[in-house]
Amino acid sequence: MLPHIDPARETKRLTEFIKQTVYKRGFKNIVIAVSGGIDSAVSLTLAVAALSQQHVFPIMLPYKSLSKQATIDAELIIAKLKFLQKQVEIVDISPAVDPLLKTLGLKFNSPTHRIRIGNIMARMRMIVLYDYAKKHRALVVGTENKSEHYLSYFTRFGDEASDIEPIKHLYKTQVYELARYLKIPESILTKAPTAGLWSGQTDEGEFGFTYKLADQILFGLYDKKYSPEKLVKLGFKRTEVENVKQWVEKNWFKHELPIAYQHS
Repeated sequence: MLPHIDPARETKRLTEFIKQTVYKRGFKNIVIAVSGGIDSAVSLTLAVAALSQQHVFPIMLPYKSLSKQATIDAELIIAKLKFLQKQVEIVDISPAVDPLLKTLGLKFNSPTHRIRIGNIMARMRMIVLYDYAKKHRALVVGTENKSEHYLSYFTRFGDEASDIEPIKHLYKTQVYELARYLKIPESILTKAPTAGLWSGQTDEGEFGFTYKLADQILFGLYDKKYSPEKLVKLGFKRTEVENVKQWVEKNWFKHELPIAYQHS
């Protein structure tokens, strides 16, 4: 049901979008957080195609050894794109995060504190990223996709924050299509998507469903405007449709904030 993309056409369109967006705002440079995941790898590759390496500043933002594999994968895509070392920044956010966790009484190994700590880490990364944007007089390229948007799978004022969003119109499975065309390294293509906020964390583990399934249901519900009953008739299990729909609805408030007083 979800249509395939034309990756060659998409690449051309998105590189032009990045280039024109940056230039029209009076900038020449961009910064991007490179997490080692598929979305940042694709966004980084598109940015280089649009502006060349000398105008792109990749920033890796690990938290101690928690992000060891992510750092390895981030270095892999950075090396593939032939960045000079002076273009790349690695900032361990733990010296900034840990004192705040101590002040707030948050324990890293406590399951009840995980979401709060993850949000703090995401917001700290964005503080660093925007500081480097100021340093390089650059715009921040975001890496959100359409699946994450509908599922509200982001931290407000954290990984949600950006100046340019090149792949926000693509579902996660479509991002994979584009990634294969762009020849993103296999280790990035095949690993489980994760926000890297705690050990063993994966996106799909949190959802309770796969991106492959969610994308089809999301496309049916919100792009095609099908009712849940129609999706069931098309072959989806009712529980699958309801699980995805409930995830969207319980987190949709993120898209409606801040709520301003309306003077009558």
